Amino acid sequence: MPQLKAVLFDMGDTVVDLGEGRGSYEARVMLRVARVYDALVARGVEPGPREAFCAALAEDSEAQYQAALAEQIGLAAPVVMRRFLEARGLPSDEETAEVAADAYCRGGPELVAPLRKGAVETLTALRARGLLLAAVSNTIQPGRFLTTNMGRWGLQGVFDARIYSSDIGYAKPHPRIFQAALEALGVAAENAVYVGDRLIPDVAGPHGVGMKAILIEVDHRVESHPTITPDARIAELPELLDVLPSLFEE
Repeated sequence: MPQLKAVLFDMGDTVVDLGEGRGSYEARVMLRVARVYDALVARGVEPGPREAFCAALAEDSEAQYQAALAEQIGLAAPVVMRRFLEARGLPSDEETAEVAADAYCRGGPELVAPLRKGAVETLTALRARGLLLAAVSNTIQPGRFLTTNMGRWGLQGVFDARIYSSDIGYAKPHPRIFQAALEALGVAAENAVYVGDRLIPDVAGPHGVGMKAILIEVDHRVESHPTITPDARIAELPELLDVLPSLFEE
């Protein structure tokens, strides 16, 4: 068996507990779109009725994101905002779109999802073993905003590389996003493992570039596929510490 040198992580529902489908994720989205509305009004834009605007932006931003994921394309918040504003006949110049994106992405602790159980302890233990770590995640938020979140989670400096679909232009399971992370770490695919919560982007994607992949389970969502099989399944992150030695030589 090859030697393990690096562990790459998805973020949402893997390291971070998004709460999607349980209300907390959806509540944070509504806070974000409300911030966009207020930022536009402060800029002199007249977006129309607040509730209708916020509901439309929440729905449209998710639709744009899912459409981009279907094509394995990385999509950033300024593009999402520009398209949405243009479709509604509102000012959609680059500066206005950036103001809207900044309002959507930037915020206080109330917009930051909690970590999954044992996240900090597990990542710290892996670094203590001399392993390189990377975050490789699909998101519309540019990396400059997510850097702030890393500090709030206590993860600043934990990851040796952070690769986001919004910055690189490719979305999982596209091979390029995984290859970019491996190149940033200077590690061969056979010496790395990916940990994520979805079978297609987080297992089939890494397998496609020659990495092993571990699926972490999410209580409210069961992942199954007739042909995609992870190298291991775990219920929580601390289990990685026992599973990894069985997949790689010491």
